Formats: sequence, C-alpha cells, structure tokens
Amino acid sequence: MVFIYDGSYEGLLSCIFTIFKNRIVPSAIDIEANRQFTLLDAVTQVATNEEWAARVLKGVDERAGTQASRMLYQLFLSELPLCEMLVYQLVQAIIQKGDASILENFANPYILKAAQIEKMIHREVHRMHAFVRFQKSRDGLFYAAIDPDFNVLPLIGEHFEKRYADQSWLIFDTRRHYGLYYDQNMMDFVSTDDPVFAINANLLQDNSFQDEKEKQYQALWENYFHAVNISERNNTKLHLRHMPRRYWKYLTEKQGLYKR
Repeated sequence: MVFIYDGSYEGLLSCIFTIFKNRIVPSAIDIEANRQFTLLDAVTQVATNEEWAARVLKGVDERAGTQASRMLYQLFLSELPLCEMLVYQLVQAIIQKGDASILENFANPYILKAAQIEKMIHREVHRMHAFVRFQKSRDGLFYAAIDPDFNVLPLIGEHFEKRYADQSWLIFDTRRHYGLYYDQNMMDFVSTDDPVFAINANLLQDNSFQDEKEKQYQALWENYFHAVNISERNNTKLHLRHMPRRYWKYLTEKQGLYKR
C-alpha cells in the first residue's frame, strides 16, 4: 500500500495515524506530486487532519518526550529520499519500546539513520546562523537570501528574532520559494505569491531595491575581511571545510571570488 499526502508535516502525521489505525504495513509514503505510480500500486490518499496529527505527536511525547518529536520534525525537514518512511519507522520503534531509551539504541538501524540526519540538520542550522548576510532595503527592511541543502528555515527564526529584535527583516529561501518575515512584533512565513509582501527571489538581487548606503557598508565589510586575512597562512582545505563553496554566492565578502 502506497500512502499519499499533501506535502505538509501534518499531512505526513495523518498518514501515520491512518497506518496505525488500520494496521497496514506501508510500502511507501510520498507526496502526490512526486510519485510516479505503476499499475501494481495500491494507493491510499490521506487528507490532512490536524487532530490526527496532534494525536500522533501526543503519543510520541508521552513515550519518548519532546526530543523525539523534534527529531521527527527535523527528519521531515531534511527532504531526503524516503524520509517519510523513516519518520514512520521511528514512530513505530518509539511506540513498540514505550520510553525514551529507544533514542539511544543505535543498534536499531532506523534510530542510527535518524541520529545521523539530525546531526546533518544541526550542522546546516549552525551554518545558516553564521552565513546569513542581510542587506538593507530603501524602506528599512533587512533582507537575506539563502539556499540551504535542507529545509531549515523553520529552525533558524528564533535565533534571528532574538538577535535582531529591533529590526524588520526577511530571510528568503530561493530554492523552496518561501521566506520568514519579522516585523518587530511577530514572525510569519511568506511566499512569492503573498499579496501583502509581493516577495520574489529576483527582488533580493535587485540593486535598485537597496538602501543608498548599502554598497558602502558592503565595501567596508569586504575590506575588513581581506585586511584581517594573512595570505601567507592561507589554508584553502580548512577554509572550504568550514565555509563550503556552495554558500559563497550569498556571502558579501565572497562576491569577488564566487565566479572564480
């Protein structure tokens, strides 16, 4: 049986609820738009039900605590192939064991894989904290473009809300075409077709949108970056390990080097 959902986290949890309720062993769980069906597939499409999703999370929390719930959400945000099945398998392992000790049982292949992915997600979140570069617009909005390997935008908002609480800002994921907007009062997700903000990825690269002094600030930062560098002690291998080249296209200090 192949279970199909709408791509939301609540939709995935609704699938898992249906699977346990009907005691069916799924062969796959996938987003409808991504699935190429065959004549042999037995397909069940599950509509998103927030009550069902909440019951799944409640059952996980009661057995393994909020750590397990965070791990499930991060597995979903990884967008890796078969991540939906791994979420289901992890929920199944938690329910069978009945307590948080299952999360430390790395002899279980599902727990081991989930822990490895969680570590990758944490690394990506840390890099987003370090590599986001804001630019100031003419209307005072600070905006930044990102292109992370994983869908970590929902995980980084709290960090920037605390750090830039007195500024309005937007962080836009150019790969997934949605952003996180903060207006000094609350955060909210926005998309390219949002009628209120009319945001799109091209706008973030439009120089006419920048504040008049933004280029000066960028030049100062580039000069500082190169001034503190000691060319005789360059270690390119180490540098790329801490600042992979795929992040350079949105780093102010790397714009002159990105095309090399």
